[in-house]
Amino acid sequence: MSQIYKYMQKPIPKSGSKYKKKLFFFFFIIVLIFSVLIGGFQYNQERLYRREKLEYALNIYTEQVHELIRKKDLNASLNFSEIDTLRALMPDKDIRISVITGKGKVVYDSYVDNLERLDNHMKRPEVQKSLHSQKGSNIRLSGSTGQSYYYYSKNYYEYFVRTALPINESVLDFLKANSLFFYFLLGLFGVTVVFLIYATEHFGNSIAKLRKFAINAAHNREIDPNEDFGKTELGEISHQIVKIYRKLSNTTEALSQEKEKLIMHLQIAQEGVAIFDKKKNLILWNSHFIDYINYLSHISSHNYQELFELPELLEITDFIDRNIKELETNYIPNIDIISTKKTITIGHKVFLFQVVVFTDGNFEISVNDITKLENEKTIKQEMTLNIAHELKTPITAISGFLETIKDNPTMPEDKKAQFIERSCLQVNRLSNLIQDISFLTKIEEANELFSIEDVNVNEIVTDMVTDFELKLAEANMEIELIFPSDLTIKGNPELLDSIFRNLIDNSIQYAGEGCKIDIEHYFQDTNYHYFSFTDNGIGIKEEHLPRIFERFYRADNGRSRKMGGTGLGLSIVKNAVAYHKGRIFVKKRKEKGIEFFFSLKKEI
Repeated sequence: MSQIYKYMQKPIPKSGSKYKKKLFFFFFIIVLIFSVLIGGFQYNQERLYRREKLEYALNIYTEQVHELIRKKDLNASLNFSEIDTLRALMPDKDIRISVITGKGKVVYDSYVDNLERLDNHMKRPEVQKSLHSQKGSNIRLSGSTGQSYYYYSKNYYEYFVRTALPINESVLDFLKANSLFFYFLLGLFGVTVVFLIYATEHFGNSIAKLRKFAINAAHNREIDPNEDFGKTELGEISHQIVKIYRKLSNTTEALSQEKEKLIMHLQIAQEGVAIFDKKKNLILWNSHFIDYINYLSHISSHNYQELFELPELLEITDFIDRNIKELETNYIPNIDIISTKKTITIGHKVFLFQVVVFTDGNFEISVNDITKLENEKTIKQEMTLNIAHELKTPITAISGFLETIKDNPTMPEDKKAQFIERSCLQVNRLSNLIQDISFLTKIEEANELFSIEDVNVNEIVTDMVTDFELKLAEANMEIELIFPSDLTIKGNPELLDSIFRNLIDNSIQYAGEGCKIDIEHYFQDTNYHYFSFTDNGIGIKEEHLPRIFERFYRADNGRSRKMGGTGLGLSIVKNAVAYHKGRIFVKKRKEKGIEFFFSLKKEI
């Protein structure tokens, strides 16, 4: 209680100014990114515009050269020296003019006298661009003159006319973008930042107060009814949230109390209870219900949806579907619930099912095992007779072997050794029988002697499999464990060990060679862990299943005694499970073999 009090009194961090900084930083980054994007876009547009102006001027020179070649048919006469006259009239004295044939040969260049030393210009970037889009430009270093140029090439199909300006200070100045826009953008950015400071300060105060309210509400702290959130729309919204919160708090507290009562009732109820929504999704259940549906399911997938697929429950499923559909399509006045009851016999057990369909389409299924229990007096009488019978058999055998040895002094040593060995086997059997009876009696009559501690189930079962390695190898069997590595139960390690050890030993002795054992932790809820133990061996006949947990009961007496079993293993398992507040069931698998499924409480 003191820890809860300290937790409730923990001060709220004063993070109003921190939140304002975050809010300002967030919007500052947005404005900054927006400004950079606009500035970058404008800068690129300006540079593009400058390049287009330069290319426009170069295009005029290119067209003039083309007109001269066309009018005087210089392409046919190959007398391109007349272009020098045209070049002398051009205002840009540094202009370089080249004429290139359709195959890339340079037939005229105003900067190069010896054209033969020039290589093929077909691969020049500007020529390649004009080859595909009629015109192309590029800034690069000339391989002919060793100077950088701004090249502009135009494709006239039979030849290319290329003009170029050397990259000097005047050309670079012309290509530079106008920086006036950046000064304007910087000023606008500064004004926006000032506005952001004001806005974040104004809204930050209201949001900080709302945040404080939210933290108090989340930790169930006292809410100040006179908190002023301001006169803004955000403040009005905050006031309405506070009103809604108070109403919800009162409603939630009342619902929580009712829910706790319901859950407590479900867990202590002796029947299995589950509540479903109208789509048959599980909402609430108790541990008894989990046990029952696993017993009722034909397929060992431990899926509660199988409950609605069982042929035995077809009438109940039809009742649920019919009434849910009726409630969705028609309004039924003055009816709060619709219910039915049905008794169903499955296997050797009798169950009473009660279904309640609520007006919102949700429904409840309760399952109660109403199989009549055997009379306690009869069970004790049978147990006494069974103990006497089981003790008599090995004692008679030991007595017979020893008397035979005593009455025959001249018996050969090998025969005498054989009789002694058989006597030892019966002594071991008798010892195991007495040990099992003592252990079973201790569970039933003196269970307070068992210590309680945290037990890692995965570790004890893994160690146990190692103990059984030799027996498993002899029987050509294998075991698969599907456990979380940190699966812990607060219980008695000796009893938990006996549950899994007796089940494994039972399968090794009776399932048959070459079988597989699967032990799985398939589910857990707030209070219980749920396990299944299956083998794919020869199984047990259906008529024996109701009695296999009885003391000394054997489905095959002759074979069981030959195997050396005491007949108490499964009875010990049942009582050890019951000690851990759980239940165990057994059923014949549809495929082959047998399945035990049982629950163990997390803390007893």
